[in-house]
Amino acid sequence: MAIIKNGVNGTVSGKAGSVVFVLTKTGNYVRSLPNVKKRKPTPEQQLSRTRFKMVRSHIGMLNTIINIGYKSYSYPKRAYDVAMSYNLNEALIQQDGGFLMDWQKFMIAKGSPNPITSYTMYFDQENQVLEVTWEYDVYLEKKFNMTYYDSFLILYSAEDNGVEYPLLENDSKGRLITGKQTVKIPKHKKEVTYEVFIFFVESYGGGNTDSLHLGNIKV
Repeated sequence: MAIIKNGVNGTVSGKAGSVVFVLTKTGNYVRSLPNVKKRKPTPEQQLSRTRFKMVRSHIGMLNTIINIGYKSYSYPKRAYDVAMSYNLNEALIQQDGGFLMDWQKFMIAKGSPNPITSYTMYFDQENQVLEVTWEYDVYLEKKFNMTYYDSFLILYSAEDNGVEYPLLENDSKGRLITGKQTVKIPKHKKEVTYEVFIFFVESYGGGNTDSLHLGNIKV
């Protein structure tokens, strides 16, 4: 937008259409805007964009969980930005000119060490319920005061970025020390693969653990 100073007889500055008005010591001039041509991205730039887009698509769909899981770890930065940076650097595998997501390294939560030492997953097909049970490291539980940490069991349909099949999480919160959590899975018309994650959050606010990828389940 061009601006006229001191009325119609004053100087003009700014842009108007395809020209720009420039004010110098010797007077007021009009210049044409440069014709900027869009350059085709280099292979390296294209690869970088693909890498960024891939991580962003997953972080965007998981953002409600990311805001919980990265809250303490990311402060004072945004949880979204820190999760993007971490997973861009840690969770991608370059293969055949593209990238694959390493779900074991993908983190939906960052904090103190996840105390789970062993676990089992069982899917009750009749009731459409996934049950996860675990054993935990008592030393870590005591060291980080996790007695009142609640579990977050997350199921994410990564194949379609959670678009058709929304993110699933447990309705009722079980404690770390109970060693058990369930999540209800709705019936689908076709087979769906969910990536399964779990982490623990302090009941009264504050800290949380790293997330742990438990594998995937086809339902």
